[in-house]
Amino acid sequence: MTSAATNLLTSLTEAFEFSRNAAAAIPMAKYMKNNFPFLGLPQPVRKALSKEFLQDAKKLDAEDVLAIANKLWKKKEREYQYVAIELLIAGRKKWDEQFLTRFLEMITEKSWWDSVDFIAVRLIGPYFAAGGGPATLQPWLESDNIWQNRTALIFQLSYKEKTDLRFLQKAIKQLKHKDEFFVQKAIGWSLRQYHRIDPDWVAALVEKEGLKGLAKREALKHA
Repeated sequence: MTSAATNLLTSLTEAFEFSRNAAAAIPMAKYMKNNFPFLGLPQPVRKALSKEFLQDAKKLDAEDVLAIANKLWKKKEREYQYVAIELLIAGRKKWDEQFLTRFLEMITEKSWWDSVDFIAVRLIGPYFAAGGGPATLQPWLESDNIWQNRTALIFQLSYKEKTDLRFLQKAIKQLKHKDEFFVQKAIGWSLRQYHRIDPDWVAALVEKEGLKGLAKREALKHA
């Protein structure tokens, strides 16, 4: 990592540590089921403190962007992981296969819905927008990892008319029997999103696949 990248990371860390709020960190951690410790920085504060950092980081090369993101990801407090994702989004023009490899790895590292959904929709989804998603994510439909399952269901949320319906239907068919909240919610969410484009297709799929409970309620929420 270059000295410029090191200095940027140091400045951000110092700003975050200076603004640490132990009292605010408690309810923030509780909201995330105490899976992660927090610094206690509400989103507006975190955004303000990291704004200059993200702007300056755009000037770095791909290796430095990835290196900083990796170091942020390894830190204990959850706010650092949020900034890592925002940094990778800001570096979109530099994305290549090494970025994709990291995106996919991050799904199964420090996993919870807050990071997984952001990575799936804002990183993996845009990366695959030109094609290639189904071939890469097919094994995730058969995985025992619920976060890989969820990602395969929701990475197309912003695709609208370009949604690969064949893959979406296949994903739902393979995962509909999985009795797991985050998977069932993702099935419904993916269909609810596409309902805006073709409500008849969604209604027909819900009927054909015999979706019930949470998945069905979410899918037809705006019917």
